[in-house]
Amino acid sequence: MAERDKRGIQCQDRLDIEFDNLCYYPPGKKVKSSTQTPILRYVKGKFNSGRLTAILGPSGAGKTSLLNVLTGFKINGVSGSVKVNGKERNVSKFRKLSCYIKQDFAMLALLTTKETMMFAADLKLDSSISKEQKKIIVNQILEILGLEKTVNTLVGKLSGGEKKRLSIGLELLTNPPVMFFDEPTSGLDSLSALQIISHLKSLAEEGRTVVCTIHQPSSQLFEMFDDVFVLSEGQCIYNGPNKSLTDSLKEEGFHCPTFYNRADFAIEIASGQRGDKSKLIDKFSNSEVDTEYQQDGGNEEATRLNLLEPHPPQKLKETVIIIERDVHVTPSYPQPLWSQILILTRRLLLCTLRDKLCVWLRVLTHIGTGLLIGSMYYGIGNDASKVFNNVSCFFVIVNLLFMCNSAPPVAQIPFETPVVLHEHLNNWYSLKAYFISKLISDIPLQMICPTLLVITVYFTTGQPTDGLRWLQFWTVCLLLSVASHHFGLTIGALISSLEMGIFLICISAFILMLFSGFLAVIRDVPVLLKWLTYVSCYRYAFEGLMQCVYGYNRPDMHCPDIYCYFKSPLKFLDQFNMVDAVYEYDILALIVWILILQVSLFSALKWKVHTLQ
Repeated sequence: MAERDKRGIQCQDRLDIEFDNLCYYPPGKKVKSSTQTPILRYVKGKFNSGRLTAILGPSGAGKTSLLNVLTGFKINGVSGSVKVNGKERNVSKFRKLSCYIKQDFAMLALLTTKETMMFAADLKLDSSISKEQKKIIVNQILEILGLEKTVNTLVGKLSGGEKKRLSIGLELLTNPPVMFFDEPTSGLDSLSALQIISHLKSLAEEGRTVVCTIHQPSSQLFEMFDDVFVLSEGQCIYNGPNKSLTDSLKEEGFHCPTFYNRADFAIEIASGQRGDKSKLIDKFSNSEVDTEYQQDGGNEEATRLNLLEPHPPQKLKETVIIIERDVHVTPSYPQPLWSQILILTRRLLLCTLRDKLCVWLRVLTHIGTGLLIGSMYYGIGNDASKVFNNVSCFFVIVNLLFMCNSAPPVAQIPFETPVVLHEHLNNWYSLKAYFISKLISDIPLQMICPTLLVITVYFTTGQPTDGLRWLQFWTVCLLLSVASHHFGLTIGALISSLEMGIFLICISAFILMLFSGFLAVIRDVPVLLKWLTYVSCYRYAFEGLMQCVYGYNRPDMHCPDIYCYFKSPLKFLDQFNMVDAVYEYDILALIVWILILQVSLFSALKWKVHTLQ
């Protein structure tokens, strides 16, 4: 223990958590009938510091919901009281003193173990701590958790047990006095599970309050827990020392067979396989619930009625208001905003560079398709007899830029968003910092890819060699690429299914190109549908390319035949109803598109956080 004190791992603050009368109603459901019951029903209990507590119960008993409520990750639909060291919990402050490691703990697969820890240290530790001190702290934690041999291994290549231990290490950086774990042994073999629980046991022995849900632990694993909390259909049927579990159950008529796994026996009672458990609920629940059970004779349907009407809805409404006021206190993060942005930008750029397949595919796609387009439409830019082919070239470029820049983010961001949401809810950094850093880190590829395409296509197709026209052409392609990328990010943030995201990209591209002004001249679009031409980024990109190539009083084009009807660029613009179009307005419209999509992306991230709560 003395050695751990020197390493700074010993927990200084001891926090005991006590909850009373705790109810949690499913989100999005209103209490209207007796068929709707809360997931948690007037739950009462206490978790003590310095002890490792297991939350047991069959599937659907409310184990994860209890953790979500106690950690403050769920605030909507919650009623009841949660106290820390006897004082009413402040959700915002409590989040800074606790950590919550979910079953599906998300980490960036393209960072190594050491890099993951160092970036977390930069974000979570005070800026007064030097880089060398952070390295010392990180190395000590990795040594304690037995991860020193994996420091240069990518997270995506770690075993399940190593990932679990790394997730613990990330939270040990700030030495939180309260730690919650949801199914920390899920998916692990018996040896790895034993190692994880051993680590949690040592953390509790150092003074922390360590609580975790556990699913069917072995007898050896179960004996490592100090306290047990058993849930059954959202109600507590035991809360106390592990060693007293069987004696307490025996007092109510439940005799555990010799050599039988006590955890399995408790779960069987909770699931109703061992008989009526109402006496246990009476013993370990609030007096309000006791009275209701006595009045109703244990009748389940009558109990639901008493639980829901009229008292609980009123209590729920009042308590939710208090909690929402509490949680909306302006949070303070370990690092200032500018520092968060710098750290997150470095992390995102490193992940982008590591994703070589995606980077090279995007770069080579723009070069390869540029060469293909250049070969297909070679030297037609000043040929008056092939103006329609040249316009087709512009339309192909618009389509290519949209698809190549909107599709990759749809596949990428669903893997990144869970990491961001977890870190944000655990008070690492603000959503604003991630949003800004995401935009900054995407700039290099957003600049390089359309530039490679324009350089390849513009000169091989024989467009005007006027430098200003090339710059205008490049500007349109760049803005369209950025808008398309933001469109893909927004779709990816809103939709968790890759298949649905790709479908939405495809159907959106179809609608946008339909009202681009190429397939049908704007003046010929039906009146009821004409408004769609004003919201199509294809229209402004296509119109902008037409203006910079054929506008600005361009001289007559070369005519290789006896007569070319569209020798005059002005006549050709009139054919597409673009004589009065203004290039600057098209640029402005694309910028507005980008700004709207940026607002939409940030709103989508905020909405994701809200749905989690």
